[in-house]
Amino acid sequence: MATDTVALMVASNIFNGLVSLDFNFNPQPDLATSWDISDDGRTYTFHLAEDAKWHDGVPVTAEDIEYTFNDIIAVAHPRAGSWWPNVESAVATDKHTFVITLKAAYAPFMTIIGNTLGSGTLMMPKHIYEGTDPKTNPANFAPIGSGPFKFVAWNRGSHIELERNPDYFKEGLPYLDRIILQFLPDAASRLLAFEQGEVDFLHMYIVPFDQVARFRKDDKFRVIERGGEGAATNEFLLMNMRSGPLANKDVRHALAWAIDREQIVEKAVFGEGKVAHSFINSGLSWVSDGSTDVYRSVDLDKANELLDNAGFPRDADGKRFDLRIALASGRDYEGRADEIIKDNLAQVGIGVTVEMSDRTSFIEKVMRQWDFDLANQLFTTGPDPAISVRPRYHSEQIKKIPFVNSMGYSNPELDNIFDTESGEIDREKRAGMWRDAQTILFEDMPALPLFEIPVVNLVSDRFKDVITTPFGYIQSREGTYFEE
Repeated sequence: MATDTVALMVASNIFNGLVSLDFNFNPQPDLATSWDISDDGRTYTFHLAEDAKWHDGVPVTAEDIEYTFNDIIAVAHPRAGSWWPNVESAVATDKHTFVITLKAAYAPFMTIIGNTLGSGTLMMPKHIYEGTDPKTNPANFAPIGSGPFKFVAWNRGSHIELERNPDYFKEGLPYLDRIILQFLPDAASRLLAFEQGEVDFLHMYIVPFDQVARFRKDDKFRVIERGGEGAATNEFLLMNMRSGPLANKDVRHALAWAIDREQIVEKAVFGEGKVAHSFINSGLSWVSDGSTDVYRSVDLDKANELLDNAGFPRDADGKRFDLRIALASGRDYEGRADEIIKDNLAQVGIGVTVEMSDRTSFIEKVMRQWDFDLANQLFTTGPDPAISVRPRYHSEQIKKIPFVNSMGYSNPELDNIFDTESGEIDREKRAGMWRDAQTILFEDMPALPLFEIPVVNLVSDRFKDVITTPFGYIQSREGTYFEE
């Protein structure tokens, strides 16, 4: 019922999904030990583990799965509307068989149900929730799952404690006796606790980039540069295409030639991460090869020529026009990036004013009022671009709501690709369609991909197999162990 990572960091250890995903985004068994997919890509039959039990000892059956999909996910999950309308039926056909039939083939379906953050597909106990409002059921505060760890206590503001499930259906797992998830909002205190051995794992979203280099040199710790491929997050510079200089495509191209993205990586994220040469993060290697990005080096002559030809000559002071960059507080690397962009664009006669506001005001101004020229924004591009890239650039997503097409961008040819590619179940053919889509995006330039958000997790050296999936920051720790 939640879409925040903090909730999933806990829930993924208490509950199971039907499947998980490996680093190639291929489905792997979880509660479902195997599955069959019909030739037309519409019917998915899942065969469940027969010895799985809820933490109160009640057997897990296909009726629990049917209930979870129809009565919790379809009703209560905030993102179900993006895929559930394509579900024709979701039924238990016997005690350990569950069948989903889609109205039309949808290539990302297994990826969706393997992505619990985006789909809510952690299975819930029907006997605990049936006949209640799932949003207010008391079990939400003392959850009963089927997963590797049992809920013990929630000390609000301090920590959540989980203990090993001795009856877990996966033989020999989990290895750890307990997990403590600590709430440490102060960055300095958090880092100190990690260095002193009071914390064994800092996930990628709370690791300070400027500190990573020194941990690489200390053999008490490991830097794991995997586990963020599921989110596949890029930093973008959004461009409001509705009016003014940015309504001209040549101006948008000029910005791309003038902005030094290598310098941004070096100085804004301290050399961590890399330039984003695609509208899709390279963690999705099956579709993202960067081949459509021609802006691989700064070319100020090209930028100046485009600006001149677009009808924006320099005045007596060498100035062409001014732009505003909207910036939300809280991500220091975005502020550092904007200072570099400001210096870069000054070299081609474009003045830049950075307008910082709190996150709420930023969302209101940029995404609801469309009152911006340029704006910094993180966009996830995984675990499948049909889920996360399409909403950013489809013309039907020009809406005054957060995290969609705030740029006012519309291209019917691209819309057609978006509307048809998910029905193509051959991955290679889909990849070709997405490369065509990116060619169009780089030509139209509604946004400039700046850099890929660094995937750097800090782990105590004795803490092993902490990151084993592309959702490493929220995955189950059922296979994690300590090496004495």
